[in-house]
Amino acid sequence: MILDRATPFTPTSGAERPGRVTAALFLGLLATFLVGPAEGSAQAGAAAASTADPAGWNAPFARQLLEQGRLARQVLVDDGSLQSYRALTEGHIYFFVDPEDGEQALIRVDQVAVELFWEAPDLVRQRVVGERAETRLPVRDFAYYLDRLTLVQYGFGDEIEVGQGMDVAGVPHPLAPPPDGDRDRDPYDVRLADSVTLRLPGEADPLRIHELQVRPRDPSRPGVLGSIFLNAADGQLVRMALTFTPASYVDPRTDRIGIELDYGLWEGRYWLPNRQEIEVRREVPELDFGVGTVIRAVLRVGEYDLNAPMPTVLRMAPPVTRAPEAARSAFEFREGLFDAMDRDGVGLVATRVDPRELRAEAARLLGNRPPTGLSPVRFHVPDISSVVRADRARGVTAGLGSSVRIGRAQRLRGWAGGSFATGRPAARLELDGLRGTDWDLRLQARVNEQADLGARPGASGLESTLGALSFGEDYLDPYRRSGAWVEAGRRVLDGYPGPGAGADGSGADPRGSAIGGSLGGAGGGGGPGVTRLTLRAGVERHRSENLAWAEAPWGLGGPRDAGGAGDRSFRPVRPVTEGSFASLGAGLAHRREGVGYGGWGGIPGALLTLRGGGEFLAGSAGVGLRVEGGADILRRPLDGRHEFRGSVLAGTRTGDLLPQHERALGGRGTVAGFPYRSQRGGTWITGTMEGARDLGSPWVRMRGGVDAGWAGDAFLAGARLGVGLVFDILRVEGARGLAGDGAEWQLLVGIDPLWWSRL
Repeated sequence: MILDRATPFTPTSGAERPGRVTAALFLGLLATFLVGPAEGSAQAGAAAASTADPAGWNAPFARQLLEQGRLARQVLVDDGSLQSYRALTEGHIYFFVDPEDGEQALIRVDQVAVELFWEAPDLVRQRVVGERAETRLPVRDFAYYLDRLTLVQYGFGDEIEVGQGMDVAGVPHPLAPPPDGDRDRDPYDVRLADSVTLRLPGEADPLRIHELQVRPRDPSRPGVLGSIFLNAADGQLVRMALTFTPASYVDPRTDRIGIELDYGLWEGRYWLPNRQEIEVRREVPELDFGVGTVIRAVLRVGEYDLNAPMPTVLRMAPPVTRAPEAARSAFEFREGLFDAMDRDGVGLVATRVDPRELRAEAARLLGNRPPTGLSPVRFHVPDISSVVRADRARGVTAGLGSSVRIGRAQRLRGWAGGSFATGRPAARLELDGLRGTDWDLRLQARVNEQADLGARPGASGLESTLGALSFGEDYLDPYRRSGAWVEAGRRVLDGYPGPGAGADGSGADPRGSAIGGSLGGAGGGGGPGVTRLTLRAGVERHRSENLAWAEAPWGLGGPRDAGGAGDRSFRPVRPVTEGSFASLGAGLAHRREGVGYGGWGGIPGALLTLRGGGEFLAGSAGVGLRVEGGADILRRPLDGRHEFRGSVLAGTRTGDLLPQHERALGGRGTVAGFPYRSQRGGTWITGTMEGARDLGSPWVRMRGGVDAGWAGDAFLAGARLGVGLVFDILRVEGARGLAGDGAEWQLLVGIDPLWWSRL
């Protein structure tokens, strides 16, 4: 009998050396420990009634449920009618860059198809019959661990291993018998978090599902924390959503690992594998760079054929085998290589949970222990240019930092350096991971920080350094700022869109929260998105910079005017109003994914960002207010082969006309085809529209765009056309000013702005 569909509990239907569970899953399962029982959820068409036991950890009923689950785990079914089955597993493995702040970038996506065979009592064979992959950023080839490609059987063994023991090893399973059967030595605490009654179509009797939350009694030892869902009738495992204590991690690069296993109900009595997700986040163990990489493997099981015999040839074969390479390449997948990205939470990620929130919530559960497998003390490099950089105001500046975890989620980051040309020191200190009731708090201090007067950044730090050394242009208008601030941020609107709004039409949150969507979690598919409010207060002192270099030392620049005067010379440094100020700032940012879903030639969704904010300065030198606001929209297919971006940014100032509240336009970053930042004003607006398309290969991409801006009394407009090379990382464009004084031809060579914050 071949079955195409089960009734799942949730509605969402070599060594590995590359360099998240989803954030919603990770935060969801941890948050349930903190906020208490959550409401249950059921799939469309089911009538659900939810109750929660208010008892605490290790209540008798919770322990009884755990023992029932342990007994049921010893056998798949108890009536002997299911002797074997075969099924087909299909899924995707995503490898992507995951910065703490900023946009994620897909590196590689793999698709796999695996035939699954089971025979009573415990014979399991899996055969990889389809494989394909595509790379979107340069990366050397590597092989994934088997549990990224194949199903974990029986919800893991009595000891959980992830990554063939290279990621996680020696972790006792919460449904495994305690050592020597001694309940006093049970490694886990449990409590009943929720109970849900499901009335499923076609089923006479309702299902009762219990959610048990588990946590290790000793958080300093290898263990899991999260939720297991058990069928009340027989104790069968229905779902498991877990993460691990830091002591569980074998690889020193591991930040966090999460797993989620879902089971579907077949023929009203068999709980068989339905969905599996494993996510591993890593960072460089010695270096706090503020960015990591994530491997997310999402597998789905279907096409069950119950009581189908296992092929004889597989009985004597290893547990996992592969079809010939030609056959794997020719396999006809049911969906495209990139089609599941949005459903699997790897599309335009607008609603990622802030990593600071993850650390704080996990640390509270772990009893003041840090929730990561990374070293507590590391070198800190905010960006590559923080190690060494050059500009016209400071010459060459060098520095280095360190990062120290000083509490359960608190992290102290420091950096110190200095200018060789001026002899002036510079330093920064930041303490994050502080939590108010609903606020994330951050303390900051800066000494001689380099601030910039531009409306938008014109280049990365690396490009600025190369321009300063070679062409006499550092793409900055710098001034010095020293001070101390406290910053508080919180989400003021969050949640997923609710039933019927899932991107795949299933009515399911495409991110799949850890407890079946009952917490809402991350949004997707046209949901309300996320709105974040940030408040900042402090005291600061401003000083003008002076020219440390008159011209570029490497001498590759050209003349600045027709007479050749100023060859390789730098622009003057613009002065600011010097003095000490009390400062207040506020910002509001709204990010929404799925705007105009399915429009514009079928491009699946867009990412809309709205933002606004202001800064108030008050001191003996003057009182001024600056207000800014803008919008950005990005539309691109999930395969990333073409895209459209549009943005607008505007601002004004009032009060005393402080130069530090002016903004400058012109040239790269604002309106190409004009001298760099040739126009400035207290009221201004700038906008850009650009598009790009691969020319048959990600190594070469055609690019073009138009820019416009107004500052003071000057209007500027220009156009660009060029190519993006090496997966669009390197960009070469020709630009021409179309309207406004000073229009000229320009050749712009630069790096994708996606990477600027790390350069």
